[in-house]
Amino acid sequence: MSVDVERMLPLQYPFTPGPLGTPPPVLDWARKHHPVCPVRLPSGTQVWMITRRSDIAQVLTDPRFSRDLVYQGAPRFVGEDFTSMAGGIFNLDPPDHTRVRHVISRFYTRAEVETYRPMVERHAARLLDAMADGPNPADLVPAYAAPLPLAVSSEILRVPVEQRETYLAYFRTQTNLAVPPEEIAAATQAVIAFTSEVIEAKRRTGAAEQGPIEALIQAEAAGQISEQELQGTVAYLFVTGSEPLVSPLGTGVVTLLLHGGQLKECIKDPDLWPKVVEEVLRYHHNGVLGMPRVATEDVTLHGVTMRKGDGVCTPMLGATWDPEHYRNPAKFNIHRRTDAAATFGAGPHFCLGAALTRMFLHTAYQALFARFPTLFLAVPEDDIPWELDLFFTKPAVLPVAWDPGPH
Repeated sequence: MSVDVERMLPLQYPFTPGPLGTPPPVLDWARKHHPVCPVRLPSGTQVWMITRRSDIAQVLTDPRFSRDLVYQGAPRFVGEDFTSMAGGIFNLDPPDHTRVRHVISRFYTRAEVETYRPMVERHAARLLDAMADGPNPADLVPAYAAPLPLAVSSEILRVPVEQRETYLAYFRTQTNLAVPPEEIAAATQAVIAFTSEVIEAKRRTGAAEQGPIEALIQAEAAGQISEQELQGTVAYLFVTGSEPLVSPLGTGVVTLLLHGGQLKECIKDPDLWPKVVEEVLRYHHNGVLGMPRVATEDVTLHGVTMRKGDGVCTPMLGATWDPEHYRNPAKFNIHRRTDAAATFGAGPHFCLGAALTRMFLHTAYQALFARFPTLFLAVPEDDIPWELDLFFTKPAVLPVAWDPGPH
């Protein structure tokens, strides 16, 4: 493989996926042979891909690599997607990033996230009741994996699910690697308009209860953040609120059903579910390449110089499958002593929703398998279709069935 791939540099993205939601094999090849590897995005832009955990941590914590992608000619996957939206904490560097993030961080602390758990349980029970009353077999994606994150995020953000569904159509266009750049740019403008409508509606109603969006509106009124930062960060909350959770929920269920012995352990001992969550998040990631950063000066790593202005991508799967840090990383093992912290990044942009993700998946997996302990794949695993044109790694359809008798 080494010689054949070498001739193909730069690598063309998207990569050929690994089986059943696992990382593309080319990540392992790059880690061994080209730890700073040139990759060409669908837009034609060339970026550098970093694939060793220690190097990824260095890039994520090094201020010479900026997340500010709001300029003409910034590296994009296809077109002017959500990374082109000004003001959001996604595109801000410290100290502006720190200032804006501080406004909403209290809603995503471990303690605050625990207050959301009963709400997640309520939505999970509602969906599982409907699934039990529906057809058997069923497609778990529309029955559970997709609507549960949407319902939870909508309640946290205090935005009706119907409004979020409108937004999701735009977001799925923004994150599609196979659509023309003009469609992506149009979807981004639609997201900006949608975000403005949500903010203005909340300003008019002046809701007494406060969520992240209300906190941002109040911070703008107090002069703590700008209108652009308000708009961009509300859009960021919509981006990160639900779709990134569909991936580990659906993909994690596939993996658990293929490791029946470990699944039975968890059903018997629910205290193991947090360990399941850590291993699913290590074994999978909701995407492959990760969003680009930009070098603000020349930086040399492993003898390769990344020039000022070059895009740099840090796939988290490069970190969580690095054999220098994880023994036999291709083995799914819920009894590992390591955790999934690396999947959430490092430095100022460490994932704001890390605690929420862990609580959500814990609750969602436990509820699913408590209700359907006999759940099994209704098709051979190799017949499960996977989304291939999106940022996110997830099954397009997930047919499951269960023993309808008492359990």
